[in-house]
Amino acid sequence: MFLATRLLCISLLLFLVPRLWAQENQGVEIDFLASYYDQDGDHSPVTGGRGSEELQSISPVFLVKYTTKSGWNLNGSLGADNITSASTDNIDLDANGVNLSSASRVDNRVFANLAASRAFGSQTWGGSVGFSKEYDYRSISAGLNWAWNFNGKNNTLAAAVTRYQDEVELYNIDGNVDGTEDRETTDLSLSLTHVFSPRTVGMIEWSISDQSGWLSSPFQEVILQSGEHVQEHLPDARTRNALRLSLNHAFSEGLVLRSYARYYDDDWDITATSLEIEPHFRLGGDAKRWLYPILRWHSQDGSNYFGLPETFTAADAYYTADRDLSTFDSMKFGLGYEVQRAQGRIKRYQVRATYYDRDDGLTSFNLSFGLGFTL
Repeated sequence: MFLATRLLCISLLLFLVPRLWAQENQGVEIDFLASYYDQDGDHSPVTGGRGSEELQSISPVFLVKYTTKSGWNLNGSLGADNITSASTDNIDLDANGVNLSSASRVDNRVFANLAASRAFGSQTWGGSVGFSKEYDYRSISAGLNWAWNFNGKNNTLAAAVTRYQDEVELYNIDGNVDGTEDRETTDLSLSLTHVFSPRTVGMIEWSISDQSGWLSSPFQEVILQSGEHVQEHLPDARTRNALRLSLNHAFSEGLVLRSYARYYDDDWDITATSLEIEPHFRLGGDAKRWLYPILRWHSQDGSNYFGLPETFTAADAYYTADRDLSTFDSMKFGLGYEVQRAQGRIKRYQVRATYYDRDDGLTSFNLSFGLGFTL
């Protein structure tokens, strides 16, 4: 199945790229994005819910957009993640079978995506292919998207579907590889955008994600009531649903509020609610300069598959120590600065800094930078 999906993606690339490159392009836009992420906590699932969750990640990404005279838009992205984590290195054991707090492990992920779209009257059709590779998995994807503008372009109905085919190497809690397994994911989204007035735009979006195959992380362990350390065990299927309502309103030329509310549930009995607001304040000067605070609240009711150390027994069908599946509340707040310029090759740049705090002790800091220019 993985080979068949890979051949389909390659075929799409061979079909699309020569035809799009043959078009005389109208211009090239390039964006360089970079982010630094730093996380800390004391409940690593790699060591059964006890141990450091310290992690650092540096992620550079290049985005390229071509527009041809015939109306084709070609978008490509290429990026990498360099991740340093103390907890993932703890799958190594000493001679007595005890987890050691050893030097941090460094993992690398590379990814690439290519998308093409074109407007045909009031409708826009597009497709995409992607690839991702890390030390213990590889993933390829292919997708289609469609949008229809109607009611004088005051409404836009859009749909997108993406299929991911993953191959996972099964590193167990002893650090050994127990073969490979497949994982399939299909994402579907439907949205309706409405322009209420020149100042107000709203959107409603429903998305569903269906997964099957190997959904456990075999190098994550659970400490049973007996004290035995075993690898986590989760169902081999999962369906997730989300409903999102977005509203952007310009109170004036100098104040724009962006906001959304999101509800989530899945068949692992997780439900969650999120609220986010970003008031954008325009600063003086010739360029469009915006300063905006970021505030996000999230509350989740967790799955029964999650438990604290020494909660489960060997008779239980499913169990995990991963607190991403637990009950928690979290807050994220930060500040962003964005500049948009009409003149010169450098068209835009942006800096964002956010701090995340979860009530189970997990905290993180993220700093991101973006620079966009034309050729």
